[in-house]
Amino acid sequence: MGLNGALQIGRSAMLSSQAAISVAGNNMANAATPGYHRQLASLAPNRSSPIGNNQFVGTGVGLATINRAIDSALQARLRDAISDQNSAMVDERFLSAVESIQNELTDNDLSSKISAFFNAFSELANNPLDNAVRTVVIQQGVSLTDHINLLHDQYGTLRDEADRALSVSVERADGLLDDIAELNSQISMAEGGAGGSSGGANSLRDRRDQLIDELSNYIEVDTVEQENGSIDILVGSIPVVLAGESRGLTMRTQNGENGSEVSIRVREDGTTLDIRSGSIGALQQQREETILPAMETIDEFASQLAFQVNSVHSQGQGMHHRAEVIGSVTGIDATESLNADASGVPWEVRNGVFQLHVVNSSTGLRDTYQVAVDPENMSLQDLVDRINVELGVSDATASIGPSGEFRITAVDGHEIAFSDDSSGALAALGVNGFFTGTNAAEIRVDQSLLDDPSLLATSSDFTSGGNGVALQIVDLENAALGEFNGRSLREQWQTSVNSLAVRTGAARTKLESSYLVRESLEAQNQAVSGVSIDEEAIDLMTLQRQFQAAARFISVIDEAMQVLLSIA
Repeated sequence: MGLNGALQIGRSAMLSSQAAISVAGNNMANAATPGYHRQLASLAPNRSSPIGNNQFVGTGVGLATINRAIDSALQARLRDAISDQNSAMVDERFLSAVESIQNELTDNDLSSKISAFFNAFSELANNPLDNAVRTVVIQQGVSLTDHINLLHDQYGTLRDEADRALSVSVERADGLLDDIAELNSQISMAEGGAGGSSGGANSLRDRRDQLIDELSNYIEVDTVEQENGSIDILVGSIPVVLAGESRGLTMRTQNGENGSEVSIRVREDGTTLDIRSGSIGALQQQREETILPAMETIDEFASQLAFQVNSVHSQGQGMHHRAEVIGSVTGIDATESLNADASGVPWEVRNGVFQLHVVNSSTGLRDTYQVAVDPENMSLQDLVDRINVELGVSDATASIGPSGEFRITAVDGHEIAFSDDSSGALAALGVNGFFTGTNAAEIRVDQSLLDDPSLLATSSDFTSGGNGVALQIVDLENAALGEFNGRSLREQWQTSVNSLAVRTGAARTKLESSYLVRESLEAQNQAVSGVSIDEEAIDLMTLQRQFQAAARFISVIDEAMQVLLSIA
Protein backbone atom coordinates (compact mmCIF):
# COMPACT_ATOMS: atom_id res chain seq x y z
CA MET A 1 0.00 0.00 0.00
CA GLY A 2 1.38 3.39 -0.96
CA LEU A 3 0.97 6.81 0.51
CA ASN A 4 -2.24 7.33 -1.48
CA GLY A 5 -3.76 4.35 0.28
CA ALA A 6 -2.67 5.78 3.59
CA LEU A 7 -4.34 9.07 2.71
CA GLN A 8 -7.57 7.19 1.95
CA ILE A 9 -7.41 5.59 5.40
CA GLY A 10 -7.20 9.02 7.01
CA ARG A 11 -9.94 10.33 4.75
CA SER A 12 -12.27 7.46 5.70
CA ALA A 13 -11.59 8.07 9.38
CA MET A 14 -12.40 11.76 9.07
CA LEU A 15 -15.60 11.18 7.07
CA SER A 16 -16.82 8.43 9.40
CA SER A 17 -16.04 10.49 12.47
CA GLN A 18 -17.78 13.48 10.96
CA ALA A 19 -20.92 11.43 10.25
CA ALA A 20 -20.89 9.89 13.73
CA ILE A 21 -20.44 13.35 15.27
CA SER A 22 -23.51 14.50 13.31
CA VAL A 23 -25.51 11.56 14.66
CA ALA A 24 -24.45 12.37 18.24
CA GLY A 25 -25.28 16.03 17.69
CA ASN A 26 -28.71 15.09 16.30
CA ASN A 27 -29.35 12.92 19.36
CA MET A 28 -28.47 15.80 21.66
CA ALA A 29 -30.65 18.20 19.66
CA ASN A 30 -33.63 15.84 20.04
CA ALA A 31 -33.07 14.87 23.66
CA ALA A 32 -36.43 16.43 24.63
CA THR A 33 -38.31 15.59 21.43
CA PRO A 34 -41.38 13.38 22.15
CA GLY A 35 -41.24 10.04 20.35
CA TYR A 36 -37.61 10.40 19.30
CA HIS A 37 -35.49 7.25 19.45
CA ARG A 38 -31.75 7.61 20.02
CA GLN A 39 -29.81 6.82 16.85
CA LEU A 40 -26.66 4.74 16.80
CA ALA A 41 -23.94 5.16 14.18
CA SER A 42 -22.35 1.79 13.51
CA LEU A 43 -18.73 1.99 12.25
CA ALA A 44 -17.14 -0.98 10.55
CA PRO A 45 -13.57 -1.54 9.22
CA ASN A 46 -13.19 -1.45 5.47
CA ARG A 47 -12.10 -4.51 3.58
CA SER A 48 -8.35 -5.24 4.00
CA SER A 49 -5.96 -4.93 1.09
CA PRO A 50 -3.16 -7.47 0.35
CA ILE A 51 0.39 -6.15 0.53
CA GLY A 52 2.36 -9.35 0.25
CA ASN A 53 2.27 -13.10 0.56
CA ASN A 54 -0.70 -13.70 2.87
CA GLN A 55 -0.21 -10.22 4.28
CA PHE A 56 -3.10 -7.77 4.52
CA VAL A 57 -3.45 -4.25 5.78
CA GLY A 58 -6.60 -2.35 6.68
CA THR A 59 -8.01 0.29 4.39
CA GLY A 60 -9.76 2.44 6.97
CA VAL A 61 -13.23 2.66 8.44
CA GLY A 62 -16.71 3.13 7.04
CA LEU A 63 -20.15 4.08 8.32
CA ALA A 64 -22.15 0.82 8.16
CA THR A 65 -25.61 1.91 9.37
CA ILE A 66 -27.46 4.51 11.40
CA ASN A 67 -30.02 2.57 13.44
CA ARG A 68 -32.57 3.52 16.04
CA ALA A 69 -32.05 2.18 19.54
CA ILE A 70 -35.24 0.20 20.00
CA ASP A 71 -36.48 -2.97 21.70
CA SER A 72 -39.49 -4.20 19.72
CA ALA A 73 -40.66 -6.62 22.41
CA LEU A 74 -40.48 -3.91 25.09
CA GLN A 75 -42.28 -1.52 22.78
CA ALA A 76 -45.11 -4.03 22.27
CA ARG A 77 -45.45 -4.51 26.04
CA LEU A 78 -45.57 -0.74 26.52
CA ARG A 79 -48.34 -0.41 23.96
CA ASP A 80 -50.32 -3.11 25.75
CA ALA A 81 -49.81 -1.17 28.99
CA ILE A 82 -51.03 2.03 27.31
CA SER A 83 -54.19 0.23 26.15
CA ASP A 84 -54.75 -1.31 29.58
CA GLN A 85 -54.28 2.01 31.38
CA ASN A 86 -56.75 3.84 29.14
CA SER A 87 -59.18 0.96 29.55
CA ALA A 88 -58.82 1.15 33.33
CA MET A 89 -59.34 4.93 33.26
CA VAL A 90 -62.62 4.57 31.35
CA ASP A 91 -63.78 1.74 33.64
CA GLU A 92 -63.11 3.76 36.78
CA ARG A 93 -64.69 6.87 35.31
CA PHE A 94 -68.01 5.30 34.36
CA LEU A 95 -68.32 3.01 37.37
CA SER A 96 -67.71 6.02 39.62
CA ALA A 97 -70.27 7.99 37.61
CA VAL A 98 -72.94 5.32 38.15
CA GLU A 99 -72.02 5.15 41.83
CA SER A 100 -72.35 8.94 42.04
CA ILE A 101 -75.75 8.82 40.35
CA GLN A 102 -76.99 6.26 42.87
CA ASN A 103 -75.62 8.43 45.68
CA GLU A 104 -76.32 5.68 48.21
CA LEU A 105 -74.17 7.13 51.01
CA THR A 106 -76.51 10.09 51.56
CA ASP A 107 -80.05 10.61 52.83
CA ASN A 108 -81.21 11.48 49.32
CA ASP A 109 -80.94 8.03 47.79
CA LEU A 110 -83.34 5.37 46.57
CA SER A 111 -82.99 3.29 49.73
CA SER A 112 -84.10 6.25 51.83
CA LYS A 113 -87.01 6.92 49.48
CA ILE A 114 -88.12 3.29 49.73
CA SER A 115 -88.04 3.41 53.53
CA ALA A 116 -89.95 6.69 53.63
CA PHE A 117 -92.63 5.31 51.29
CA PHE A 118 -93.30 2.11 53.24
CA ASN A 119 -93.02 3.93 56.59
CA ALA A 120 -95.75 6.29 55.39
CA PHE A 121 -98.02 3.30 54.72
CA SER A 122 -97.19 2.02 58.20
CA GLU A 123 -98.36 5.32 59.66
CA LEU A 124 -101.46 5.15 57.46
CA ALA A 125 -102.26 1.69 58.82
CA ASN A 126 -102.47 3.29 62.26
CA ASN A 127 -104.64 6.18 61.01
CA PRO A 128 -106.51 4.97 57.90
CA LEU A 129 -109.16 7.69 58.07
CA ASP A 130 -106.73 10.59 58.44
CA ASN A 131 -106.71 12.56 55.17
CA ALA A 132 -103.45 14.28 56.09
CA VAL A 133 -101.69 10.94 56.47
CA ARG A 134 -103.18 9.78 53.17
CA THR A 135 -101.71 12.87 51.50
CA VAL A 136 -98.32 12.12 53.04
CA VAL A 137 -98.43 8.55 51.63
CA ILE A 138 -99.21 9.85 48.17
CA GLN A 139 -96.48 12.50 48.34
CA GLN A 140 -93.95 9.89 49.47
CA GLY A 141 -95.01 7.84 46.45
CA VAL A 142 -94.42 10.88 44.23
CA SER A 143 -91.00 11.42 45.80
CA LEU A 144 -90.09 7.76 45.22
CA THR A 145 -91.23 7.73 41.59
CA ASP A 146 -89.54 11.07 40.89
CA HIS A 147 -86.28 9.64 42.18
CA ILE A 148 -86.66 6.52 40.04
CA ASN A 149 -87.40 8.71 37.01
CA LEU A 150 -84.31 10.79 37.78
CA LEU A 151 -82.09 7.71 38.05
CA HIS A 152 -83.34 6.49 34.68
CA ASP A 153 -82.75 9.89 33.06
CA GLN A 154 -79.24 10.19 34.49
CA TYR A 155 -78.36 6.68 33.35
CA GLY A 156 -79.63 7.65 29.89
CA THR A 157 -77.46 10.77 29.92
CA LEU A 158 -74.45 8.67 30.89
CA ARG A 159 -75.21 6.21 28.07
CA ASP A 160 -75.38 9.10 25.59
CA GLU A 161 -72.06 10.40 26.92
CA ALA A 162 -70.48 6.99 26.37
CA ASP A 163 -71.88 6.86 22.83
CA ARG A 164 -70.48 10.30 22.01
CA ALA A 165 -67.08 9.42 23.46
CA LEU A 166 -67.12 6.17 21.51
CA SER A 167 -67.95 7.97 18.27
CA VAL A 168 -65.16 10.51 18.76
CA SER A 169 -62.64 7.80 19.70
CA VAL A 170 -63.50 5.66 16.68
CA GLU A 171 -63.21 8.67 14.38
CA ARG A 172 -59.78 9.55 15.79
CA ALA A 173 -58.56 5.93 15.60
CA ASP A 174 -59.73 5.76 11.99
CA GLY A 175 -57.71 8.89 11.20
CA LEU A 176 -54.64 7.39 12.87
CA LEU A 177 -54.93 4.27 10.72
CA ASP A 178 -54.97 6.45 7.60
CA ASP A 179 -51.86 8.33 8.77
CA ILE A 180 -50.01 5.10 9.60
CA ALA A 181 -50.81 3.66 6.16
CA GLU A 182 -49.50 6.85 4.52
CA LEU A 183 -46.26 6.68 6.54
CA ASN A 184 -45.88 3.02 5.53
CA SER A 185 -45.84 4.11 1.91
CA GLN A 186 -43.36 6.92 2.57
CA ILE A 187 -41.00 4.67 4.55
CA SER A 188 -41.07 1.93 1.93
CA MET A 189 -40.30 4.48 -0.80
CA ALA A 190 -37.57 6.26 1.19
CA GLU A 191 -35.76 3.03 2.09
CA GLY A 192 -36.11 1.54 -1.35
CA GLY A 193 -37.70 -1.60 0.08
CA ALA A 194 -34.63 -2.36 2.24
CA GLY A 195 -36.62 -2.21 5.46
CA GLY A 196 -35.60 -3.90 8.69
CA SER A 197 -32.81 -2.54 10.85
CA SER A 198 -30.95 -1.20 7.85
CA GLY A 199 -33.80 1.14 6.94
CA GLY A 200 -32.79 4.78 6.73
CA ALA A 201 -36.07 6.64 7.23
CA ASN A 202 -35.57 6.93 10.97
CA SER A 203 -37.53 10.16 11.41
CA LEU A 204 -40.50 8.68 9.55
CA ARG A 205 -40.26 5.53 11.65
CA ASP A 206 -40.28 7.60 14.83
CA ARG A 207 -43.38 9.42 13.66
CA ARG A 208 -45.08 6.14 12.79
CA ASP A 209 -44.26 4.70 16.21
CA GLN A 210 -45.78 7.79 17.80
CA LEU A 211 -48.99 7.25 15.87
CA ILE A 212 -49.11 3.56 16.80
CA ASP A 213 -48.55 4.48 20.45
CA GLU A 214 -51.42 6.98 20.21
CA LEU A 215 -53.57 4.34 18.52
CA SER A 216 -52.90 2.10 21.51
CA ASN A 217 -54.83 4.59 23.63
CA TYR A 218 -57.95 3.58 21.74
CA ILE A 219 -57.52 -0.10 20.81
CA GLU A 220 -55.13 -2.93 21.55
CA VAL A 221 -52.86 -3.43 18.53
CA ASP A 222 -50.57 -6.12 17.19
CA THR A 223 -47.91 -5.10 14.68
CA VAL A 224 -46.15 -7.12 12.01
CA GLU A 225 -43.21 -5.49 10.21
CA GLN A 226 -42.73 -6.44 6.58
CA GLU A 227 -39.48 -6.67 4.62
CA ASN A 228 -40.12 -3.39 2.82
CA GLY A 229 -40.27 -1.50 6.15
CA SER A 230 -44.08 -1.14 6.33
CA ILE A 231 -46.00 -2.30 9.38
CA ASP A 232 -49.31 -4.17 9.32
CA ILE A 233 -51.72 -3.35 12.17
CA LEU A 234 -54.04 -6.04 13.49
CA VAL A 235 -56.82 -6.03 16.08
CA GLY A 236 -56.86 -9.59 17.31
CA SER A 237 -56.44 -11.51 14.07
CA ILE A 238 -58.20 -8.96 11.88
CA PRO A 239 -55.97 -6.56 9.88
CA VAL A 240 -56.91 -2.88 9.88
CA VAL A 241 -53.77 -1.62 8.10
CA LEU A 242 -52.03 -3.57 5.34
CA ALA A 243 -48.87 -1.87 4.04
CA GLY A 244 -50.00 1.45 2.54
CA GLU A 245 -53.73 0.74 2.82
CA SER A 246 -55.97 1.48 5.78
CA ARG A 247 -59.09 -0.68 6.03
CA GLY A 248 -60.49 1.80 8.53
CA LEU A 249 -62.79 1.74 11.56
CA THR A 250 -66.43 2.74 11.84
CA MET A 251 -69.10 2.66 14.54
CA ARG A 252 -72.49 1.20 13.68
CA THR A 253 -75.60 1.84 15.77
CA GLN A 254 -78.75 -0.17 15.22
CA ASN A 255 -81.93 -0.97 17.10
CA GLY A 256 -82.03 -4.26 19.00
CA GLU A 257 -84.25 -6.05 21.49
CA ASN A 258 -82.89 -3.96 24.37
CA GLY A 259 -82.66 -0.61 22.60
CA SER A 260 -79.80 0.73 20.53
CA GLU A 261 -76.84 -1.61 19.97
CA VAL A 262 -73.36 -0.34 19.13
CA SER A 263 -70.65 -2.27 17.30
CA ILE A 264 -67.21 -1.36 15.98
CA ARG A 265 -66.49 -2.65 12.50
CA VAL A 266 -63.87 -2.61 9.77
CA ARG A 267 -64.95 0.17 7.46
CA GLU A 268 -63.88 -1.67 4.32
CA ASP A 269 -65.98 -4.83 4.68
CA GLY A 270 -68.07 -4.45 7.85
CA THR A 271 -66.26 -7.13 9.85
CA THR A 272 -67.13 -6.79 13.54
CA LEU A 273 -64.11 -6.19 15.78
CA ASP A 274 -63.90 -7.66 19.26
CA ILE A 275 -62.00 -4.84 20.97
CA ARG A 276 -61.19 -5.71 24.57
CA SER A 277 -58.84 -2.95 25.67
CA GLY A 278 -58.07 0.71 25.09
CA SER A 279 -60.66 3.43 25.53
CA ILE A 280 -62.85 2.09 22.71
CA GLY A 281 -62.97 -1.40 24.16
CA ALA A 282 -63.64 -0.03 27.65
CA LEU A 283 -66.37 2.32 26.43
CA GLN A 284 -68.11 -0.57 24.72
CA GLN A 285 -67.72 -2.72 27.83
CA GLN A 286 -68.99 -0.03 30.19
CA ARG A 287 -71.94 0.66 27.93
CA GLU A 288 -72.90 -3.01 27.71
CA GLU A 289 -71.86 -4.24 31.17
CA THR A 290 -72.45 -1.25 33.45
CA ILE A 291 -74.75 1.43 32.05
CA LEU A 292 -77.31 -0.70 30.22
CA PRO A 293 -77.51 -3.25 33.09
CA ALA A 294 -77.98 -0.34 35.52
CA MET A 295 -80.87 0.92 33.38
CA GLU A 296 -82.27 -2.60 33.22
CA THR A 297 -81.96 -2.99 37.00
CA ILE A 298 -83.85 0.22 37.75
CA ASP A 299 -86.47 -0.73 35.14
CA GLU A 300 -86.97 -4.15 36.73
CA PHE A 301 -87.14 -2.58 40.18
CA ALA A 302 -89.72 -0.02 39.06
CA SER A 303 -91.74 -2.69 37.25
CA GLN A 304 -91.90 -4.96 40.29
CA LEU A 305 -92.51 -2.06 42.68
CA ALA A 306 -95.51 -1.02 40.59
CA PHE A 307 -96.83 -4.54 40.12
CA GLN A 308 -96.41 -5.70 43.73
CA VAL A 309 -97.93 -2.57 45.27
CA ASN A 310 -100.71 -2.53 42.68
CA SER A 311 -101.41 -6.22 43.27
CA VAL A 312 -102.35 -5.38 46.85
CA HIS A 313 -103.87 -1.96 46.25
CA SER A 314 -106.08 -3.12 43.36
CA GLN A 315 -107.92 -5.50 45.73
CA GLY A 316 -108.54 -2.87 48.38
CA GLN A 317 -111.06 -0.18 49.08
CA GLY A 318 -110.66 3.46 49.95
CA MET A 319 -112.95 5.84 51.81
CA HIS A 320 -115.21 5.70 48.75
CA HIS A 321 -115.22 3.89 45.42
CA ARG A 322 -114.90 4.81 41.77
CA ALA A 323 -117.76 5.36 39.36
CA GLU A 324 -115.48 4.34 36.49
CA VAL A 325 -112.34 2.26 36.57
CA ILE A 326 -109.82 2.76 33.76
CA GLY A 327 -106.79 0.50 33.48
CA SER A 328 -103.50 2.35 33.20
CA VAL A 329 -101.99 -0.22 30.80
CA THR A 330 -102.68 0.83 27.22
CA GLY A 331 -101.98 -0.67 23.82
CA ILE A 332 -103.33 -4.13 24.68
CA ASP A 333 -104.18 -6.36 21.74
CA ALA A 334 -107.72 -7.44 22.60
CA THR A 335 -107.51 -10.59 20.45
CA GLU A 336 -104.34 -12.08 21.96
CA SER A 337 -104.39 -14.26 25.07
CA LEU A 338 -103.45 -12.27 28.15
CA ASN A 339 -100.11 -14.03 28.64
CA ALA A 340 -99.10 -13.96 24.97
CA ASP A 341 -95.98 -11.95 24.19
CA ALA A 342 -97.91 -9.93 21.62
CA SER A 343 -100.76 -9.09 23.97
CA GLY A 344 -99.14 -5.97 25.39
CA VAL A 345 -99.89 -7.00 28.98
CA PRO A 346 -96.61 -6.21 30.81
CA TRP A 347 -96.93 -8.67 33.70
CA GLU A 348 -97.84 -12.33 33.89
CA VAL A 349 -101.43 -13.16 34.75
CA ARG A 350 -102.15 -16.32 36.78
CA ASN A 351 -105.03 -18.74 36.46
CA GLY A 352 -107.41 -17.54 39.15
CA VAL A 353 -110.36 -15.30 40.00
CA PHE A 354 -111.13 -11.82 41.29
CA GLN A 355 -114.22 -10.38 42.93
CA LEU A 356 -116.01 -7.54 41.15
CA HIS A 357 -118.34 -5.47 43.35
CA VAL A 358 -120.99 -3.06 42.12
CA VAL A 359 -121.92 -0.85 45.07
CA ASN A 360 -125.09 1.20 45.41
CA SER A 361 -123.85 4.66 46.39
CA SER A 362 -126.96 5.45 48.41
CA THR A 363 -127.51 2.26 50.35
CA GLY A 364 -124.03 0.78 50.39
CA LEU A 365 -125.43 -2.53 49.22
CA ARG A 366 -123.24 -4.35 46.76
CA ASP A 367 -123.60 -7.06 44.18
CA THR A 368 -120.60 -9.36 43.97
CA TYR A 369 -119.47 -11.27 40.89
CA GLN A 370 -116.65 -13.79 40.75
CA VAL A 371 -114.67 -13.35 37.53
CA ALA A 372 -112.63 -16.39 36.52
CA VAL A 373 -109.45 -15.68 34.56
CA ASP A 374 -107.68 -18.19 32.31
CA PRO A 375 -104.78 -16.15 30.88
CA GLU A 376 -103.60 -18.81 28.45
CA ASN A 377 -106.97 -19.10 26.73
CA MET A 378 -108.56 -15.74 27.45
CA SER A 379 -108.02 -12.45 25.69
CA LEU A 380 -108.96 -9.00 26.95
CA GLN A 381 -112.07 -9.16 24.75
CA ASP A 382 -112.93 -12.52 26.31
CA LEU A 383 -112.62 -10.95 29.76
CA VAL A 384 -114.95 -8.12 28.76
CA ASP A 385 -117.44 -10.62 27.33
CA ARG A 386 -117.28 -12.75 30.47
CA ILE A 387 -118.20 -9.77 32.64
CA ASN A 388 -120.89 -8.38 30.36
CA VAL A 389 -122.41 -11.58 28.96
CA GLU A 390 -121.55 -14.69 30.93
CA LEU A 391 -121.86 -13.11 34.38
CA GLY A 392 -124.56 -10.70 33.34
CA VAL A 393 -123.20 -7.93 35.57
CA SER A 394 -125.93 -5.38 36.14
CA ASP A 395 -125.45 -1.67 36.76
CA ALA A 396 -121.89 -1.78 35.24
CA THR A 397 -120.38 -2.39 31.82
CA ALA A 398 -116.90 -3.59 30.89
CA SER A 399 -115.30 -2.30 27.70
CA ILE A 400 -112.03 -1.71 25.88
CA GLY A 401 -111.03 1.95 25.63
CA PRO A 402 -109.75 3.75 22.52
CA SER A 403 -106.13 3.26 23.61
CA GLY A 404 -106.55 -0.47 24.23
CA GLU A 405 -107.12 -0.15 27.98
CA PHE A 406 -109.58 -2.14 30.13
CA ARG A 407 -112.55 -0.18 31.50
CA ILE A 408 -115.54 -0.80 33.78
CA THR A 409 -118.17 1.90 34.03
CA ALA A 410 -120.99 1.90 36.58
CA VAL A 411 -124.44 3.35 35.92
CA ASP A 412 -125.44 6.48 37.78
CA GLY A 413 -125.78 5.95 41.52
CA HIS A 414 -123.36 3.00 41.57
CA GLU A 415 -119.63 2.51 42.09
CA ILE A 416 -117.02 -0.16 41.34
CA ALA A 417 -114.78 -2.00 43.80
CA PHE A 418 -112.63 -5.15 43.77
CA SER A 419 -111.30 -7.76 46.19
CA ASP A 420 -109.69 -11.19 46.46
CA ASP A 421 -107.75 -11.23 43.21
CA SER A 422 -105.82 -14.51 42.99
CA SER A 423 -105.07 -14.05 39.27
CA GLY A 424 -103.11 -10.77 39.36
CA ALA A 425 -105.19 -9.63 36.37
CA LEU A 426 -106.24 -6.37 38.03
CA ALA A 427 -102.65 -5.29 38.67
CA ALA A 428 -101.49 -6.56 35.25
CA LEU A 429 -104.15 -4.42 33.55
CA GLY A 430 -103.45 -1.40 35.78
CA VAL A 431 -106.88 -1.47 37.42
CA ASN A 432 -107.34 0.45 40.70
CA GLY A 433 -103.56 0.71 41.12
CA PHE A 434 -101.41 3.00 43.20
CA PHE A 435 -98.78 3.36 40.47
CA THR A 436 -99.00 3.69 36.71
CA GLY A 437 -96.28 2.82 34.23
CA THR A 438 -94.26 -0.32 33.70
CA ASN A 439 -90.65 0.87 33.87
CA ALA A 440 -88.40 3.48 35.48
CA ALA A 441 -89.09 6.10 32.83
CA GLU A 442 -92.89 5.80 33.08
CA ILE A 443 -93.66 4.99 36.72
CA ARG A 444 -95.91 7.58 38.38
CA VAL A 445 -98.46 7.78 41.17
CA ASP A 446 -101.93 7.33 39.67
CA GLN A 447 -103.37 10.75 38.86
CA SER A 448 -106.75 9.87 40.37
CA LEU A 449 -105.08 9.45 43.79
CA LEU A 450 -103.34 12.79 43.42
CA ASP A 451 -106.69 14.37 42.63
CA ASP A 452 -108.58 12.54 45.39
CA PRO A 453 -106.56 10.95 48.25
CA SER A 454 -109.75 9.37 49.63
CA LEU A 455 -109.50 6.80 46.80
CA LEU A 456 -106.29 5.45 48.36
CA ALA A 457 -107.11 1.86 49.34
CA THR A 458 -106.45 0.84 52.94
CA SER A 459 -109.21 -1.68 53.67
CA SER A 460 -109.42 -5.26 52.41
CA ASP A 461 -112.91 -6.10 53.71
CA PHE A 462 -115.05 -3.00 53.02
CA THR A 463 -114.71 -2.02 56.67
CA SER A 464 -114.69 1.73 57.29
CA GLY A 465 -111.28 2.48 58.70
CA GLY A 466 -109.92 -0.94 57.79
CA ASN A 467 -106.16 -1.22 57.39
CA GLY A 468 -105.66 -4.70 55.86
CA VAL A 469 -104.36 -3.40 52.52
CA ALA A 470 -102.10 -0.83 54.17
CA LEU A 471 -100.49 -3.52 56.32
CA GLN A 472 -99.98 -5.81 53.34
CA ILE A 473 -98.23 -3.00 51.45
CA VAL A 474 -95.98 -2.36 54.46
CA ASP A 475 -94.98 -6.04 54.39
CA LEU A 476 -93.92 -5.74 50.73
CA GLU A 477 -90.78 -3.83 51.69
CA ASN A 478 -89.12 -7.00 52.97
CA ALA A 479 -91.27 -9.68 51.33
CA ALA A 480 -89.39 -12.34 49.34
CA LEU A 481 -90.28 -12.13 45.64
CA GLY A 482 -89.93 -15.00 43.20
CA GLU A 483 -89.20 -12.49 40.43
CA PHE A 484 -86.06 -11.47 42.36
CA ASN A 485 -85.00 -15.03 43.27
CA GLY A 486 -86.32 -14.73 46.79
CA ARG A 487 -84.98 -11.24 47.44
CA SER A 488 -87.24 -8.40 48.53
CA LEU A 489 -87.54 -5.07 46.76
CA ARG A 490 -85.06 -3.51 49.18
CA GLU A 491 -82.65 -6.46 49.02
CA GLN A 492 -82.74 -6.47 45.22
CA TRP A 493 -81.73 -2.83 45.07
CA GLN A 494 -79.08 -3.18 47.77
CA THR A 495 -77.61 -6.19 45.97
CA SER A 496 -77.11 -4.15 42.80
CA VAL A 497 -75.64 -1.25 44.81
CA ASN A 498 -73.21 -3.52 46.65
CA SER A 499 -72.16 -5.24 43.43
CA LEU A 500 -71.42 -1.88 41.85
CA ALA A 501 -69.40 -0.79 44.89
CA VAL A 502 -67.23 -3.91 44.64
CA ARG A 503 -66.65 -3.39 40.92
CA THR A 504 -65.83 0.30 41.43
CA GLY A 505 -63.29 -0.51 44.13
CA ALA A 506 -61.67 -3.13 41.92
CA ALA A 507 -61.56 -0.65 39.02
CA ARG A 508 -59.75 1.93 41.15
CA THR A 509 -57.20 -0.65 42.25
CA LYS A 510 -56.72 -1.76 38.64
CA LEU A 511 -56.21 1.86 37.55
CA GLU A 512 -53.54 2.43 40.17
CA SER A 513 -51.77 -0.77 39.11
CA SER A 514 -51.94 0.17 35.44
CA TYR A 515 -50.21 3.47 36.18
CA LEU A 516 -47.36 1.66 37.91
CA VAL A 517 -46.98 -0.89 35.09
CA ARG A 518 -46.92 1.81 32.42
CA GLU A 519 -44.45 3.97 34.35
CA SER A 520 -42.14 0.99 34.80
CA LEU A 521 -42.25 0.06 31.11
CA GLU A 522 -41.78 3.67 30.03
CA ALA A 523 -38.69 3.88 32.24
CA GLN A 524 -37.32 0.70 30.67
CA ASN A 525 -38.11 1.97 27.19
CA GLN A 526 -36.46 5.29 27.96
CA ALA A 527 -33.34 3.48 29.13
CA VAL A 528 -33.15 1.77 25.74
CA SER A 529 -34.32 4.48 23.36
CA GLY A 530 -33.98 7.73 25.27
CA VAL A 531 -31.14 10.21 24.79
CA SER A 532 -28.67 10.67 27.65
CA ILE A 533 -26.82 13.97 27.30
CA ASP A 534 -23.94 12.63 29.39
CA GLU A 535 -23.51 9.54 27.22
CA GLU A 536 -23.70 11.56 24.03
CA ALA A 537 -21.12 14.03 25.38
CA ILE A 538 -18.73 11.14 26.10
CA ASP A 539 -19.29 9.71 22.62
CA LEU A 540 -18.77 13.15 21.15
CA MET A 541 -15.41 13.53 22.89
CA THR A 542 -14.33 10.10 21.63
CA LEU A 543 -15.34 10.95 18.08
CA GLN A 544 -13.66 14.31 18.35
CA ARG A 545 -10.40 12.60 19.32
CA GLN A 546 -10.83 10.18 16.43
CA PHE A 547 -11.31 13.06 14.01
CA GLN A 548 -8.28 14.90 15.38
CA ALA A 549 -6.19 11.75 15.15
CA ALA A 550 -7.27 11.24 11.55
CA ALA A 551 -6.40 14.82 10.74
CA ARG A 552 -2.98 14.39 12.35
CA PHE A 553 -2.49 11.13 10.44
CA ILE A 554 -3.23 12.87 7.14
CA SER A 555 -0.83 15.66 8.09
CA VAL A 556 1.94 13.09 8.70
CA ILE A 557 1.29 11.42 5.36
CA ASP A 558 1.31 14.82 3.68
CA GLU A 559 4.69 15.62 5.24
CA ALA A 560 6.04 12.28 4.07
CA MET A 561 4.86 12.98 0.52
CA GLN A 562 6.49 16.41 0.60
CA VAL A 563 9.79 14.81 1.64
CA LEU A 564 9.54 12.34 -1.22
CA LEU A 565 8.75 15.07 -3.68
CA SER A 566 11.69 17.18 -2.52
CA ILE A 567 14.08 14.24 -2.98
CA ALA A 568 12.77 13.73 -6.49
